[in-house]
Amino acid sequence: MDETLSSMADGFDIHVSAERAAKLKALADQLDMSAEDYAALLIDREIDQAARPSIDPDPAIDRAILDHAKRTSQFASWPDVRDGLLARHRR
Repeated sequence: MDETLSSMADGFDIHVSAERAAKLKALADQLDMSAEDYAALLIDREIDQAARPSIDPDPAIDRAILDHAKRTSQFASWPDVRDGLLARHRR
């Protein structure tokens, strides 16, 4: 792999292989962006995503929630559930 990362006073220089650079440029061109701006957008997006808490994918949790709702007849509409989940993850 020929990618390198070197520290600078105001940030980082990232060397990207020719193959990756071509892919990045093709995607950036579709959005009428420079490859550098598109790369910065991808990095920012990933940083934001990495900072968010992950959701436990364990299906047992979903089953337990559904079983509880059936036992108690406490069902919520999807918009209410969605809004609650989104509010929790914005904290």
